[in-house]
Amino acid sequence: MTACGSSENKTAPKKEPSAASPSAEEGEPGEEEDDKPQDKGDACAPQDMKLEARSQSGKVLLVATNTGKKPCTAYGFPYIRFDQDQATAGVSEESKPKAPVKVAPGKSAYAAITPTAPNGEGGPGREAHKLSVTFQTPSGDPLQGAPATPALPNNTLHVDDQAMATYWLPDEAAALKG
Repeated sequence: MTACGSSENKTAPKKEPSAASPSAEEGEPGEEEDDKPQDKGDACAPQDMKLEARSQSGKVLLVATNTGKKPCTAYGFPYIRFDQDQATAGVSEESKPKAPVKVAPGKSAYAAITPTAPNGEGGPGREAHKLSVTFQTPSGDPLQGAPATPALPNNTLHVDDQAMATYWLPDEAAALKG
């Protein structure tokens, strides 16, 4: 039994969204990337969605309801941050759907957050008071602009270093299972 290197770890590497500035790998130093509009395609964006965070079965269920007039697509997984964390929460690769979730006006996409490791491996944890959710573009990049900031259930959530989210899924049961 080892603390590292378990072949059972099924999490995706954490991408680091940076809405305002590109990473050094994306362009030459001094290049102004902000002048180029991001290709958002039909990706769901915070201004077109009502995002709720509900406590359910020891998890937080994210419900993203399309309030716009056109369908949009919830690509990949939500980039989740608690308070002012630099890193985003991990992602359960086992929850990856066969296709991105198309969200018609008035309909919802769902993702679940498991805030702590069930076996205590995530450390002592802390109380988070703010949740930030960033949607993805069709290419998997974080959508530029301000993230959605739904209220946490009871305005606080105990999280640890193993907090994990599912991909966006078409129904609540699938999200909670992931």
